[in-house]
Amino acid sequence: MRPKLSGWAQKVVSDKKLRKAKTTAGTRLLALTLATRTSASGQLGPNGTGVALDSLATLCPVGPGELQHLVDQLTAADWLTEAAVTDTYLTGRLTERVLPLTCPLP
Repeated sequence: MRPKLSGWAQKVVSDKKLRKAKTTAGTRLLALTLATRTSASGQLGPNGTGVALDSLATLCPVGPGELQHLVDQLTAADWLTEAAVTDTYLTGRLTERVLPLTCPLP
């Protein structure tokens, strides 16, 4: 199981558009985290409600001011669309291009 997970994670963080955009390690870690926090349709969070910033902070330790910058990088790299950061949630959806890389929530 470990080699499969490692290979999957490597595919996510080495996505061609993320590499070409020269994204930071934090951006790639956020991409990996979001790939595991989507619905089957690509909406972030269970039922498209978004990902709580509290849980996101434990999985992807970034400062509150830094999160918007990382989200902007993912949007520019055609990873996220309709992204919005509120006081409590990150909402939006993954693009059709990256849906094959996700591990949707049940």
